Amino acid sequence: MSCRTPSGHHGFFRVLWLSCRNFYMPSPDPVPPTRRATSIAGNPMVLALACIVAWSLIAPVSKLVLASVSFYNMLFISNLFSCLAVGAAFVVLCGGNFRRLSVRLRSNRVAMLCGVLDGLFYLCLYHGYHISNGVAVLIAQYSWPVMIVAISALFFGVRPSLWQALGLACGVAAMTVTLSRGDIGHIGLGHPTALGLVLLGALCFAVLSVLSRHYVKDALAGTVWLFVASTGISALAGWQAGGLGMPPRAALPGLVLNGVAINGLSYVLWIIALARGNAVRISALVFLTPVLSTLWLALFFHEPFLPAYALGLALALLAGLLCLRGRREAP
Repeated sequence: MSCRTPSGHHGFFRVLWLSCRNFYMPSPDPVPPTRRATSIAGNPMVLALACIVAWSLIAPVSKLVLASVSFYNMLFISNLFSCLAVGAAFVVLCGGNFRRLSVRLRSNRVAMLCGVLDGLFYLCLYHGYHISNGVAVLIAQYSWPVMIVAISALFFGVRPSLWQALGLACGVAAMTVTLSRGDIGHIGLGHPTALGLVLLGALCFAVLSVLSRHYVKDALAGTVWLFVASTGISALAGWQAGGLGMPPRAALPGLVLNGVAINGLSYVLWIIALARGNAVRISALVFLTPVLSTLWLALFFHEPFLPAYALGLALALLAGLLCLRGRREAP
């Protein structure tokens, strides 16, 4: 995917710099502070790590918000804030070329389809977090890298490499260990519909990823349309279920954080990071997300962390990395 970004200094880059300035060792060269801040904040690895930390907060923030808001309402309001944030970022970064948003472009129409899948993914995910153990849901959710390999092989004729085949095996093992809690005779997430919902959501995300990789050429414009379509599908789902309404004031900070930062600007920062750095190396950082999420759930929500979950998490991480390595070595 391609992305055009101006080289000027942007306000949200400065926020990233302020968060990591205590760890920065100044250069002996007399570089002006403003230029130094821009250099650090524009570092693709710094941008990518900021995205990873943001995405690791999906599980704990979902747990907090869903305590007082329906998952339909959370999805719709979060998407609404995401639309505003990503739209504003596009205005800043597009250089005045609003023709990139034309609906006539095939890339943008595919992005709308991806937005529908994105809405379904988060609807299933939030429902799963609402009714089941967060750690188990998290591990089942990360079956999507394995599904990407399977979908690419079935529909695009991309033969899995040896590493990807090993990744598929590790992914199946991770799901089996996690969902059985170490007892193969008992598979489930503690709720009869949770397993199906989470795996359906992971499938939606896998299809979304494959479509965007093959057909979405303008990643920034595509992200705008993705959130527009995702907002539309979440509004329709919430209206049909009667789950929309004004959230309590106490839930607003979590909804704003989730919509603007976690599922909004983080997408833009990720696009910029991939455009500026080594895409394969940066993509591998995605698999830090479940590790951090598990840490937050255990520390702040005291969710039970069984030995089977530790093994399942390790296998899921290994599966994702193997699938990624196989993709890197593919011609």
